[in-house]
Amino acid sequence: MTNYIKTMPKGVVQIHIIQILSLAGYAILIGMLNFYLSNKAGFTKTEANTLTASFFALNFLLHFLGGALGGRYFSFRGLFLTSLILQAVSMTLIAQPNNYDAIVIGLAIFITGAGLNTSCLNMMLTQLFDADDQRREEAFSVNYTAMNIGFLGCFMLSGMLQSYSAYNIAFHIASFLLVIASILQLRNFKNVKDHDTYFSRVFSKKKIRFLVMPIIILLCLSFSLLLIKNPAYGVELISSSFFIILFSLIYLAFKQNSIYRSKIFVFLILGSAGIITAFVLGMQTSAIENFVEYNTTKSLLGINLSPAFINSFETIGVIAFGIILIKLIAQKAEKHKVVYPTTTIIRGLFFYVIAFLVIPTGIALANSNGMVNLIFPIIMLLIVGGGEVQINATNYALVGRLIEPKHQGLFTGYFFVSVAVGVIASGYMANYTIGNQLSSHQITALGTNYLYTKLFISLAILTAVIAAIYISISKQINKVFKSPA
Repeated sequence: MTNYIKTMPKGVVQIHIIQILSLAGYAILIGMLNFYLSNKAGFTKTEANTLTASFFALNFLLHFLGGALGGRYFSFRGLFLTSLILQAVSMTLIAQPNNYDAIVIGLAIFITGAGLNTSCLNMMLTQLFDADDQRREEAFSVNYTAMNIGFLGCFMLSGMLQSYSAYNIAFHIASFLLVIASILQLRNFKNVKDHDTYFSRVFSKKKIRFLVMPIIILLCLSFSLLLIKNPAYGVELISSSFFIILFSLIYLAFKQNSIYRSKIFVFLILGSAGIITAFVLGMQTSAIENFVEYNTTKSLLGINLSPAFINSFETIGVIAFGIILIKLIAQKAEKHKVVYPTTTIIRGLFFYVIAFLVIPTGIALANSNGMVNLIFPIIMLLIVGGGEVQINATNYALVGRLIEPKHQGLFTGYFFVSVAVGVIASGYMANYTIGNQLSSHQITALGTNYLYTKLFISLAILTAVIAAIYISISKQINKVFKSPA
């Protein structure tokens, strides 16, 4: 680690620490939002599933705006700082279980903040490296692992507090950690300046920026509030936005020279693997948590574990496999070998295939009441973590490796819109696996196990087919990583 700190540009390690703290609100909402809405805020189970999926999908949709607006009308570092402050405020509003309006406004403010920040953080990290700097992959792998260290701590905290129904305490703790992250971002401000962006070259010199910036934030907040109150509109908007943006980027690609055009298409092809990762993430916030709650013994070695706590095992998988991935990348770099993202992504997809088959296996071995041993979802999530870190960390680094600086924010944003599509699909699957029951009292293991079996076997087959397609075109894709810039 000491050698890593010495060899990385100034500001990289600080970003890792900020990453850990900045995800506190997001991680706690992943673990608690679904049950908070249905147990404390008066939502039916299907409404909670739908709103949870829509909430996280809208978060990723706004990542596109963060990528498109950051570097143009905001500096990446300034927009990221603003997003942290918005999230800190939002968590205090969400922590009011008997106030529907406060919860809805809080969720809208959170989406505005969290939605705008991830693209900015990735761009701050990307711009600390030259396009051909092999250290970028290692830095993104470390950053992704750092992110999941933060997730692990928050999942464990939310799991413990969920068992006491102390949701509001968890939300206030998240707000405090976000304030700390804001202070650290201010201290690191000088190290993460924008490089060769429209903002740094042109817009930062215009006084109108002091009017444009708050107007954009207010418009995003109004937009988020509208969609939180009408989640069905959000689903339609995200789906249509994905195809509009995709076709726009394809059109943009055809206007470039042949080498750059090939790089854009490779980014779009490899980036699509992130949709599967997003689907699994969405499943964690709804279907998998529901499975743990209603279809398992909820006990491991005599210890009762809440659904929010179970998410910790996915994060442990990310951290463990992330450390292995970092070492592999470092070893190849020392031997001056090219690190092919295609290989890493294909390997990640096969991790998912194995993970998806674990739940059907557990169901086949369930007791007479249909209850599955808790070890099976735990094993599944550990393996899912191994797949996730290989796919997501690789995809995050692809922007800096393949896309020119003037387009990097746009393509980073597109990646997150594709992620939003995967999260939306998970909401439908969550309602499918509980038989669309409105009340938790109507959900039984014997009545839903066969639905989970069908779902996860179908996912395993689909993911295997996608991996096979990637294998068949891997030689053509890898040529792009060998070609000169």
